[in-house]
Amino acid sequence: MDFEQFKEELASSVKEIMYSKYGMEVEVEARTMEKMNSSYEALTVKPEDSIIGVNINATALYQQYEKGIDIDVITSKAAELAESALNSRPDFDIDSFKDYSKMKETLTMEVVSAERNAALLETVPHKNMEDMAVVYRFEVNTTSSERGSILVTNQMLEQYGITAEQLHADALIHAPEVKPIVIEGMAQVLAKQMGVEDLEMLGLNIPPEQEQIFVASVEGNVHGAGVIAYQDFMEKASERVGGEDGSFIILLKQGKP
Repeated sequence: MDFEQFKEELASSVKEIMYSKYGMEVEVEARTMEKMNSSYEALTVKPEDSIIGVNINATALYQQYEKGIDIDVITSKAAELAESALNSRPDFDIDSFKDYSKMKETLTMEVVSAERNAALLETVPHKNMEDMAVVYRFEVNTTSSERGSILVTNQMLEQYGITAEQLHADALIHAPEVKPIVIEGMAQVLAKQMGVEDLEMLGLNIPPEQEQIFVASVEGNVHGAGVIAYQDFMEKASERVGGEDGSFIILLKQGKP
């Protein structure tokens, strides 16, 4: 069975299992998912009365099939995962999501490799920065205690009736409020990662004026490289670094492909 036949069988079986086992009438649609630094073929499973669905990674499931796992086992597990994800999906405020005047207040920025994400960048508004690109996300609540984000696409801009320039201007205003800049010395960062409060225990009690390496990120440390797109980043970084001329070098850590 080739990949196209596999996707057809997977879609048909998942749809049937979702109804016969879980009592859910769903629509199953094949699509290519472009993600940061990667892409995959997916099946989107969506209840017929909903605009929110979940994606099943068909590429990964086909790899399991090629390794000899029975197709019935794969489809059953895929349906189980879809049912679990749909029942635990966040309840978005759809009306607010359609209202850009509200959503713009949740805008954040992410900086990614332009080369590695060339295909994705064709589908999303972005602003080039040397060999990097700034993309935009809406920060949303996923549960009462967790947050997630939604990548802004060209299709969303059309629905909102705004330009990429307006989106960028709004992001410059709201992103620093949603995700404030955090600049810490490397010693402090390492201590936090190790769960140690007393820097002296690690021999890292470096006086602030002697600190040579700093880490710039955002609160929560998710998509922290986006701070370099903030209007006042250079000024704040220079102030934090100090020294006679406040000069510094920026090294960006790339995410895993």
